[in-house]
Amino acid sequence: MNTSGSKQKNFPITNIGSVTLLMIFIVLCMITFAALSLSSAASDYQTARKSATHAQEYYKASGRAEETLAKIDQVLKNCYLQTSDIAGYYKNIEQHYKNNSDITLKRTSDSLTLTYQTKINDKQALQTRLLILHPSEQTDKRSLSSAKTATPDLYRITGWQTLSTADWNGDNSLNLLKK
Repeated sequence: MNTSGSKQKNFPITNIGSVTLLMIFIVLCMITFAALSLSSAASDYQTARKSATHAQEYYKASGRAEETLAKIDQVLKNCYLQTSDIAGYYKNIEQHYKNNSDITLKRTSDSLTLTYQTKINDKQALQTRLLILHPSEQTDKRSLSSAKTATPDLYRITGWQTLSTADWNGDNSLNLLKK
């Protein structure tokens, strides 16, 4: 019996221990989830930065390719306006680009293709391929309705693609067993 006259409550120690263990478990789970979230966010940030850098490089290269295309368009217009026949037109184009190392001409029996590359970065380039057209060869008569004052279509873009310029090294082996 208690001689002091007040009643004391006895709490079992196991209840305090289970609450403490539950709190420790919850805190560890929260720390683990926070670390995983931080790791995921850092990875997403790096991926977004790489993607933004690549997009910026691509669009700069695309702009430079468009500038080259504008120069080629001007050359084709001049060649078209200076000649009256198809053979002379193609010969003038070939003469103009024969010593140009940046632009490649490929002549087949029925077509002339012009190709050039614009550097994106150290590992990639933007390749543009144009099929050179003469207005008299076109089946679309809307561009022929005007005389030589309005220049008709003189090329068709047949390729605008990203190419890998770096050498590929396929050796991705891991040395798991040390000798």
